[in-house]
Amino acid sequence: MLSARALGSFLLLSAVLPAGAQKQLTQASAAARYKELATKVRSGDLNIDWREFRLDAALGEVSQGFDSQPVHVQVVDDLDAGRYEKALAESQTVIDHNMAFGEGHLLAMTVLQKMGKVDEASKEEAILNAIGKSIMDSGDGSSAATAWFTVMPSETVFFLTEALGAEITDHELVRVNGHAYNKLTVLDRQKKKRVVWFNTDTNELLKERALHPESTQ
Repeated sequence: MLSARALGSFLLLSAVLPAGAQKQLTQASAAARYKELATKVRSGDLNIDWREFRLDAALGEVSQGFDSQPVHVQVVDDLDAGRYEKALAESQTVIDHNMAFGEGHLLAMTVLQKMGKVDEASKEEAILNAIGKSIMDSGDGSSAATAWFTVMPSETVFFLTEALGAEITDHELVRVNGHAYNKLTVLDRQKKKRVVWFNTDTNELLKERALHPESTQ
């Protein structure tokens, strides 16, 4: 979430900056905050605002369109073949593209466990748990009013499949009180059908507030 100081800067500059420049400012500010928080996490300091970290990664577009799926497939292949060092390096590329996304940490944790590096695996697990807790603490996913907050579609899918062990069977985009939500029907780990809700427009709303504050007052 934008700090009061950052939002104040946007309000002051919005009158003189063209829309394209304002968007660049939004992205640059978020990317800078992401970099600061990533430095703390690398140093072992997990006492950060993980929601802000995740949102800054999305707003700052830190992954720059990176597709982790081919890397994921390669890591699995290398693990099966016992190429642990290679698999670990590949896992790190996912982390390097977006430290606030859980997938790279899950891959690295799995590889490190296979290598018997328990302490290092525990560090990745702690980061993974912090990311998951940040999402879990945002709601319970049972309704639009208590929807889980995720910053991008890939995070929604990762949370569903890895944290909840769920399989998506149906998807519906629903608007409630001017907000957009993903209403998903899933099968949980026990193969029980349930409906879960995710907020899908918070990221876009924050962009809109930063770029056009006069329209959201």
